[in-house]
Amino acid sequence: MAVYKADKGWRATYSFKDPSGKYRRKSKQGFRTKKEAETWLAEYSVTNGKPTLNKGTLTLFSDYFDEYQQLRFGAGLKETTRESWHAVRKFVVDAYFNNITLDQITRQKYQAFLNDYSKGMKRKSVLKRHQIVKQVLTQAFHDGLIPADPTYGVIVPGAESKPAEEKFLQVDEFNKLLNYIETNDKLIKWNTSFMIYLIALSGLRAGEALALTRDDVDVNTHTISVTKTKQRSGVSTSPKTKSSIRTIAMPERFFDNYAKFINTKPKWNDGNELFDGRRWATINNNWLERIERELGFENIVSVHGLRHSHVSYLLSKGVDINYASKRLGHSNVTITQEIYAHLLRDKQQSEETKTLSILDEIN
Repeated sequence: MAVYKADKGWRATYSFKDPSGKYRRKSKQGFRTKKEAETWLAEYSVTNGKPTLNKGTLTLFSDYFDEYQQLRFGAGLKETTRESWHAVRKFVVDAYFNNITLDQITRQKYQAFLNDYSKGMKRKSVLKRHQIVKQVLTQAFHDGLIPADPTYGVIVPGAESKPAEEKFLQVDEFNKLLNYIETNDKLIKWNTSFMIYLIALSGLRAGEALALTRDDVDVNTHTISVTKTKQRSGVSTSPKTKSSIRTIAMPERFFDNYAKFINTKPKWNDGNELFDGRRWATINNNWLERIERELGFENIVSVHGLRHSHVSYLLSKGVDINYASKRLGHSNVTITQEIYAHLLRDKQQSEETKTLSILDEIN
């Protein structure tokens, strides 16, 4: 039993068993409004031995999802959160639950969806999509539209994320990557490789790098101003947190190559964006992985992994974690300590060995 939008007006479909036990279906379309279709379906069900009709059998999951989504958007959500909801609508609702009513989503069917959707994906990514769908179905349960929450007790599958120590380039690999780009006249002038070079030397998030304009780069003070981030929609918004708004000091080597990069560009877009309005870092990730394998790196990291590698390199050279935290744009140093805990443990052990050696030398 379902009500859904047809090419012309609304359509209602009613399924039932005839006296012989065979399933039959009665459909009618051409209703001007959804309410008219629901009224017809309710009346038809009465004449076919269904005196009461659970509203969950009349409501498409996609319709309820859209309604709930609009309520969430009306309450005020960040652009990144909105994009997550749009992605779930496209890659989950449309792909797995098209023309499915709320009552048809059982726990078994939902677990089957998770099992299929998780193929080739990280568990963390699957969990993010699941949490959005769970919000909607849990609300439908509390609204009394379905007798049970089909997401209760399900197992979220997917591959586990890399261990923390595998998300960083080793110091020698980090240097090798920088030198590989710097010594290739073509790469230092190409958007894809120059963005990787910039992130490696700055620790910027990919969205922050994509949003940079020529006005953000000060060649006189040797700094980069981070005041915005690029969303997948192409819109530049305020950064992730207030502390993400920051000014980053950059080394001399960067500005030597920055001059080559900007002087090569034949034209700029209206916003004078360094990377010509590019919205995401997919091409950068693909190129980086190919080069890492070509250079024989032990760890294959993403563009975001370069941000981790940047801080890893600084900490390995004795840079204070409080400064590193501000450079990254973390809201507090505790976040930095949690992310780089294994590096700090290594540093603590090194400092402990050094301390004991000093104390043993006391006469």
